[in-house]
Amino acid sequence: MDDSNLEIGESREIAPGVTVERRSVIQLLTGAAAALALPLTPRLLAGETARGTLTFDEFLAEANPIAGKLVADTTLAGQDRYLLTLASLAVRLADVEVPELRDSEQGVGPGTFVGFNPGGDPFTVLHWKMQPNSAIRLHAHTYGNVVTLGLEGEAMVENFEMEGDPDFTLKTRFSVRRTRAQLLTPGGVNLVNLKRDYIHGMTAGAKGARGLDITTKIREKEPTPYLDLARKPLSASGQVYEAAWVFDAPKS
Repeated sequence: MDDSNLEIGESREIAPGVTVERRSVIQLLTGAAAALALPLTPRLLAGETARGTLTFDEFLAEANPIAGKLVADTTLAGQDRYLLTLASLAVRLADVEVPELRDSEQGVGPGTFVGFNPGGDPFTVLHWKMQPNSAIRLHAHTYGNVVTLGLEGEAMVENFEMEGDPDFTLKTRFSVRRTRAQLLTPGGVNLVNLKRDYIHGMTAGAKGARGLDITTKIREKEPTPYLDLARKPLSASGQVYEAAWVFDAPKS
């Protein structure tokens, strides 16, 4: 039976012992948050979920205390919960002031830049910019997870994982699986959990791209392993590749 004609909060028995109730989106959000023991901010409870409703300072004021409560759980599910909570606030950001930028030192060639927007706690907000058709090399996150937010333009983001347990010390070649290929546009997010999707890189579109990496250190810092990926896939699905780790020489 169609329940679309029910008023909000009205219930109806559709079969003996079976009752349906029409609930609002806010009721559903509140119920989901309660089930996960997640705090809902006043703005979210008020239904202000559209992009552009938070300034950067407002984002920090809401995100910092929530992140501080959730960051201690570094399990797979705990990181997902943390990243998804940060992402739910980040997607509401209006444009963020561009700080002083420098070469990212992670580009395939020239044209990739990074800066810093201060105020995050326990996370760091890195501000990146990519010139048209430039690319960030595929690299593993070994100590910090990330919410990547698109602000301007578009970029193709790819995520990979090692087949089997991650081992960043391997000197021999190994197999990796591409877990995600995503077009990142303004307001879109890509998540890097240290237990999944932990290798990523991206290529900017014809108009370039700009965005944020909201990064949280949860392990001891280590040198960044870059992925040397074979051109042709190993699998018929086209998602499994042979690869090896490459470490850049230390900067003098």
